[in-house]
Amino acid sequence: MTAAALPLATALLLTVAGPTLLRRLGRVSGLAPGGLLAVWTLATVAWLLTWVALVVTLVAQTMGPGLKGVITACVTLLQALHRNGAESAVALTVLGAAVAAVRLAWVGLRRARGSRRWRRDHHRGLTARGRVGAVGGRRVWLVENDRPDVYCVPGRGAGIVVTRGAAEALSAAEMRAVLAHEQAHLRGRHHLLVAWVDLLDSAFPRVPLLRAAAREVPVLVEWAADDQAARSAGVRPLVHAIGAMVATATADRSTAALAASGACTVQRVRRLLRPDTPCTATARCPLVTTAALAALLVPPVLMLVWTTVGVAATQCACTI
Repeated sequence: MTAAALPLATALLLTVAGPTLLRRLGRVSGLAPGGLLAVWTLATVAWLLTWVALVVTLVAQTMGPGLKGVITACVTLLQALHRNGAESAVALTVLGAAVAAVRLAWVGLRRARGSRRWRRDHHRGLTARGRVGAVGGRRVWLVENDRPDVYCVPGRGAGIVVTRGAAEALSAAEMRAVLAHEQAHLRGRHHLLVAWVDLLDSAFPRVPLLRAAAREVPVLVEWAADDQAARSAGVRPLVHAIGAMVATATADRSTAALAASGACTVQRVRRLLRPDTPCTATARCPLVTTAALAALLVPPVLMLVWTTVGVAATQCACTI
């Protein structure tokens, strides 16, 4: 069972040290929020695939040359486990993997059904209470509500929702900035990234990497949308709009709706007015970034390749 040591060490490294490596990367690399968002997402995908590779490696290593196919594997599994003296370890691993897979699928299906139901009901409400109009040159849903509120609802038949209170409270330049922010959410499909990390954190609670990703990704999507809005509409209009929209978060929204509530408002404004420059020695930034990404992502990739080659070699040995 020594062949399982490498995937196990890689999985544990990602689980425990992943958040520290990613946060340090964010401080010293100078990566934009969009880049950090991609790295956090890739890290969670690598974590899941590494644990899958661990299970595959354990099963393949235990069964050895007895693995000739799915049907033969099922028939000879108990004999192979007994011959290698690893009944308990592999049985517990397979059982744990099965439970984890079922839990992930169950949570995912439940979240997907809830999200679809919320979007359908919300769209019906918009159709009944709102109307389609143009604000700042963009097609939006206009809703009669005194409270200033602007948010986006992804999915078919949805889009950006603007209340009458927001239309009255924001100037033309501020409205363009807010709409650019929400359009950046829709264009970047940020709802899928937030839903992904939230799904993993709910399915596998108390995992350090997943818990950290569930906190960091919603902040990074707001920062990424802020950057795009600032480039297209200007920093000051966006800052003034954020100040006017502090109370936009509503109690009845789900993760299906994205609004300017994923990050601390004060932190967002401070970041826009005084952009951080974590890399004082710009020549080192590419090296630091490359080293951090390699330490985080190369081991899982090598692990997956090694597992694939190992399983393929076992299969080839069986057919000779």
